[in-house]
Amino acid sequence: MKRFLSGALPFYALAGLAMCMYLVLYKTNFFDLNAVVQGAAGSAWFPVFMFVCVLLESVFPYFGYFPGTALILMSVALSPKSADMPVFIMAWLAIIVGAVLSYGQARFFRPLLQRVASKAALSRCESLLDTYGPYARVALFVHPNACAMYFTALGLLGGNLTRELAHLCVAAAASVGILFVVVTRLVSSVGPTDDGQLQVLLAAALVAIGTLVGLYAAWRPQRAA
Repeated sequence: MKRFLSGALPFYALAGLAMCMYLVLYKTNFFDLNAVVQGAAGSAWFPVFMFVCVLLESVFPYFGYFPGTALILMSVALSPKSADMPVFIMAWLAIIVGAVLSYGQARFFRPLLQRVASKAALSRCESLLDTYGPYARVALFVHPNACAMYFTALGLLGGNLTRELAHLCVAAAASVGILFVVVTRLVSSVGPTDDGQLQVLLAAALVAIGTLVGLYAAWRPQRAA
């Protein structure tokens, strides 16, 4: 059970944050989210809106879970023509900038980590990163939050940023491309007034991924034994 939770809890935490944002954005009267999305999609500043949303989602852990992807999905569903090359480039750059900022702030706090954590624990974490780092890079293709968490861990453990930038650039391009394909082909029929359906689906997907990761984490050591 402990191994299962170690793998699943990070994804469950993200799913919980996604549901909290769903309740705040869709079940309160703080502001009209649909009006914000409609205004952004019809504005010449839509690429900037895209950049800011993805950047906030790509910096860990200050913003926790910011529903940038959900807002983008709604915006592009309202106006699929908005998903042109400038928007693609802005979203791609935002993921890269957010990941680098996550790495930078983690390096800033690394001396604090070295004071509160034992050398044995840090050595163990660095060994795990060296061993499983190539597999963890797959997460970069999944979501901007995953990029932020990976590069935060990389910074805290003193990993090489330059070596990882090539993987980040490819993964960011793939994730943004998939995002637009999914939106323009599958999600455009939902429209901007989906009452949070996309956010709930994202939370459900995070729970499913976390469960699979947890099961794998629980099963693999037993097989090795």
